Amino acid sequence: MFKFRHLLLLLALASPFASAMKAVFWQPQLRDSSVTAARWQALMIDLRHSGFDTLVLQWTAYGDAFTDDAQRAALQQRAEDARAAGLKVIVGLHADPEFFQRQAQSGAARTHYLARLRVADIIRAKAWQGRADGWYISAEIDDLNWRSGAAREQLVDWLTSTRRQLAGVSPAPVYISSFFAGNMTPDGYRQLVADVAGAGIKVWVQDGRGVDKLTPEERQRYLTASAGCGGSAPASGVVYEIFRTLPGSAFRAAPLPEPELNARLKQGASCGKESLYFSLRYLPAARGVLDAS
Repeated sequence: MFKFRHLLLLLALASPFASAMKAVFWQPQLRDSSVTAARWQALMIDLRHSGFDTLVLQWTAYGDAFTDDAQRAALQQRAEDARAAGLKVIVGLHADPEFFQRQAQSGAARTHYLARLRVADIIRAKAWQGRADGWYISAEIDDLNWRSGAAREQLVDWLTSTRRQLAGVSPAPVYISSFFAGNMTPDGYRQLVADVAGAGIKVWVQDGRGVDKLTPEERQRYLTASAGCGGSAPASGVVYEIFRTLPGSAFRAAPLPEPELNARLKQGASCGKESLYFSLRYLPAARGVLDAS
């Protein structure tokens, strides 16, 4: 009987579904520097005890933020504290606050802009060399700006080149996230995600619950096509949004009501795909530690 149980354990550990990532995003803000080292370390330990195995830094530079030596060192110490708590750390690279406007350029202007993003990403990666279990490209791929064949070719060329140059810094997996807002059919969106994955990038699809622009049924059609169990679903994982958007012209969000939040945290991606949660600020463990606004 013991040998049989031992064999079952070995088979479970060998299963491709046994070690699927359970991660949470952290969007570093300069105001987070007010959190003491002890409180941050306790939060990281709490995450690990809650079943998370990975912390995703959404960026290590946001415009000019975190680019001076002191800010970078402080952020790297936060990452080291996460590692000390038993978490893997996926390092986000450079985030351009103007990305969502600048990506709408066409032709040579967009090609030039994407090349500048790649240069900024490689600079960040070199500053974090040896500290990453994976790289995260902070630009998010939507279902509006990459629909044409020419735009799709630009996208794939940019991501392919970025992945290759990142491999030269450190051979770690490269991730990016994508979201849908009804600008493509579910099958068309699945193909967009497949094209990005074909560039050697692991794609996480945002579930759209927090933004709440589509009905639950509509969102599910997109998720099934892009990140479901079918062999043609190319996404590596799903990002579950654990916030609700507040009224107003500027984006503001709050954590979900506790019963709904707890249910969302128990939800995981199908078929052993990676499960990610956005974001750390909205977790119960972060209340009183990180400002959720």
